[in-house]
Amino acid sequence: MYQLKGISDAKWEIEKEAKAGMNVPVRVYGTKELVERMKRDRTFDQATNVACLPGIVGNSFVMPDGHEGYGFPIGGVAAFNFENGVVSPGGVGYDINCLTGDSKILTNLGYFRTISGIADDFSQNSVSSGGLTAKMLNISLTKVMTLNITNKVIEEKEVFAFIKSNSKSKVLKIKTQNGFELKVTGNHKILTRTGMRKASELERGTEIAVYPFSGVRYNNPSNKVIVDEEGLRSLGLSEEGIEVLKDRGLLPLREDNKALPIIAKILGYMLGDGYLNNDGVFRVYGKLGDMLELREDFLAVGFKSFVKMRDRNYRIKTHYGEYRFRSKIAELGLHALSLSKLFIALGMPTGKKTVNDFGVPRWVREAPKFIKRLFLAGFFGAEMSSPSTLSKTGFYSPIISQNKNERYVESCRKFFAQIIDMLGDFDIKATKISVRKEHINKFGDTYRIRLLLSADEENLLKLWGGIGFEYNNARKRLANIAMLYILEKKRLTKQRIEIAEKVKEYKKIGLTAREIKELLISNISNERFIERCLWDNVKSKQRITLDFISFDEFVLKREKELDSYGALFDGIDEIDELDEAAEVYDLSLRDNHNFIANNIIVSNCGVRLILTNLSEADVKPKLKELMDKLFRNVPSGVGSKGKIKLSISELDEAVKGGAKWAIEKGYGWEEDVQRQEENGCVKGADPSKVSQKAKSRGAPQFGTLGAGNHFLEVQKVENVMDEKTAKAFGLEQGKIVVMLHCGSRGFGHQVCDDYVRVMLNASKKYGIKLPDPELCCAPLGSQEAGDYFGAMYSAVNYAFCNRQVMMHWIRQTFEDVFRKSADALGMKLVYDVCHNIAKVEEHEFAGKMMKLCIHRKGATRAFPAGREEIPSIYRGVGQPVIIPGSMGTASYVLVGVEGGKECFFSTCHGAGRMMSRHEAIRTYRGSDVKQKLESRGIQLRATGWDIISEEAPGAYKNIDEVVKGVELAGISRIVAKLIPLGVAKG
Repeated sequence: MYQLKGISDAKWEIEKEAKAGMNVPVRVYGTKELVERMKRDRTFDQATNVACLPGIVGNSFVMPDGHEGYGFPIGGVAAFNFENGVVSPGGVGYDINCLTGDSKILTNLGYFRTISGIADDFSQNSVSSGGLTAKMLNISLTKVMTLNITNKVIEEKEVFAFIKSNSKSKVLKIKTQNGFELKVTGNHKILTRTGMRKASELERGTEIAVYPFSGVRYNNPSNKVIVDEEGLRSLGLSEEGIEVLKDRGLLPLREDNKALPIIAKILGYMLGDGYLNNDGVFRVYGKLGDMLELREDFLAVGFKSFVKMRDRNYRIKTHYGEYRFRSKIAELGLHALSLSKLFIALGMPTGKKTVNDFGVPRWVREAPKFIKRLFLAGFFGAEMSSPSTLSKTGFYSPIISQNKNERYVESCRKFFAQIIDMLGDFDIKATKISVRKEHINKFGDTYRIRLLLSADEENLLKLWGGIGFEYNNARKRLANIAMLYILEKKRLTKQRIEIAEKVKEYKKIGLTAREIKELLISNISNERFIERCLWDNVKSKQRITLDFISFDEFVLKREKELDSYGALFDGIDEIDELDEAAEVYDLSLRDNHNFIANNIIVSNCGVRLILTNLSEADVKPKLKELMDKLFRNVPSGVGSKGKIKLSISELDEAVKGGAKWAIEKGYGWEEDVQRQEENGCVKGADPSKVSQKAKSRGAPQFGTLGAGNHFLEVQKVENVMDEKTAKAFGLEQGKIVVMLHCGSRGFGHQVCDDYVRVMLNASKKYGIKLPDPELCCAPLGSQEAGDYFGAMYSAVNYAFCNRQVMMHWIRQTFEDVFRKSADALGMKLVYDVCHNIAKVEEHEFAGKMMKLCIHRKGATRAFPAGREEIPSIYRGVGQPVIIPGSMGTASYVLVGVEGGKECFFSTCHGAGRMMSRHEAIRTYRGSDVKQKLESRGIQLRATGWDIISEEAPGAYKNIDEVVKGVELAGISRIVAKLIPLGVAKG
């Protein structure tokens, strides 16, 4: 527990001796009540960590609305010199998102590992503080499966960072309707149809992205030698060829060689659709995309290959006649004698396989389960039938077949027997081997040997979900759909069994048939079903309904889903909050920022005030119409998309130009830029330092309010406390104003996401000792810092532009409702301020002017009169400071004062949360909150009940107490109090 020394009624200090490594004290602003509240979370621990960063000057500051954040506390302010100071994304705004350690992460080799187990792949060069550890990979050993949002393809990406933490927030257990489960912190994002959403924002029925294939558990291979030099010499490989393999790390080939799993997969496929000869020629056939994937795997082993399209003429004789046809097929070609000898040593036959003896190589049968899976999945990709149904809903038995000339039939039966034995390791059952004479070729009679696997649906789930297909994406895709279909059937069957049991129970109690029917008839249990249950004692006879969707229709529906999103979706059935504390983990991937955990795809501002000359009497009669139209005209909500369609190049121009770009496009008035911090455009924005991922997220969200604590409010100036300053700001008691609070949407969040990874590397590179990995940073003046400023300022300008566009639509809406021009309505901008930013400013410190990097996270700049950065119209009174309250409570306008010099002219930025969003959802019913607000005459518009619950006034600190704290501390002064008449939330 930190000891706070009282300096005044609203100033407190934690001395720098409170924690080893602190370079400066911590200064806390706020009344005693607010400071006591801060002790309940990690606010002071985070503020003291900030005080340990290199180059910090003055104090580490906490504003009265301060509460726990990521790295810096929300409401945290810190200044860094340019000699040895740093810049940190944690001082601008970011959230850490985590999964519990038992989460199963699907890798590129079709096995899963727990996320806690993946830590073993990481170097021990890590940074730790308290309960949090961050590690970086020197060499990527792990690749996991991830969804490429752009091209809608599941692909592999390297993991390069790993974070472990003691959970600071409640852990949620999410279970889908078809049984997929995940334990996750509320901030962790999960893919939905409307984009990534925090787990705490999800509700029962929300559809989330799933990937039914599970793979198998990883177990460590041994280091036993499978192929050595002598074995290859005995096959006639030259010393030169042996050196080629040794150079590629393939000799001696041990079970734990990182290339062996890939070789197992290739070998399995080639036993079906491949050809190898003694001269080193490889030929493999399949669809173009599959062969391109195979080409990448050959390259990973160390050999280049080519893929081309070719026409093939087929002539097939069957019992029903001879068939001739042509088709286009992709052919992979490779000529490498050394590699061919290695494959021969591993069990690949040469020449035509119909006249060859071969089996499952012993090394495969004795290999760890994940290697067996790769071999089988490769073979099944070439030789197994695709999922299909013989009736509307019943599946055919999967079939594996091979053609052999007569003398090789027994060899093939033995091969299939070995496969049956291997399938037993996966608890998958076969039902029959059959042999049928086919036709005569130049070698004599040929026979088709077929192996049938059980069509029992549990067996199919184990087959398609545990082994699946490699180098056959069409079958892989269809198998995922088929598994979801089977799970849907099982869920319906379970529901009908439960109804049947209730029928028996109610009958036993003494209810009549009519009473039972009234209670239990539904869309899955009609009158005939209830009657049958009344007299049928065999529970196992329950089946799906006759009108259940056919598999073919289901495939068509789900194919569209995959084409649109790259993922399948399953509705949430349960969300439970777990009581136990847990260690939680997260991964950082290259390029993509999601991965598959437990079959579920998971992921990692500012305010302006607008005047009017309207009174409450003018607005009240039209308030409902006004709020309806504002809610419609200003897009809001999680994943909301704007009315302006920007290309990536247009977005680049927008973030370079800021609010001025929007005005030049017709979204505003020339004078608007004169009433914004930095004139609505921070210099130094460089969109080339912003990732394509951030741009692809930001472009469709341009001109949208978003969700969370962002809002649009129609307010009344309730009281004026400083007449002179209020007059300069254009504020008049009783007049209507509009407040808009929003930021840089997914664009800004992705910039933080990207640069946290960059800064983790930079901290290590420059030897910065971090008190907390969440404070990862780079020295001011470094390349990484420069890149971050370019990207961060792009996000700041995105926010200026975003608010400018929305203000234009607000003006248009008022014009429509009140039948006057916005100019006639007096709709001037008062000011636009930033809340989360690191800026270079000049301040007097220790008796001299210094250039400093000021981090304001959940804090606002508050310059006093005379500063040249203030617009000329306000320079004589000071900078306007806009402080929004919580939903339904007052907001305030403050002004900067000379006393703010001690905290580099910074002040609070809002009410400040004191309850997590998930806790607020559990505590407050959205309908109750809405009713209370409307009973006070406040019109509320929101996209969902949870949004209302999580933003309930009780989830925030008392805004009156917060602004009282900064005024008592002498760092800013209250000018006017505003109260809401109408609220629009995301």
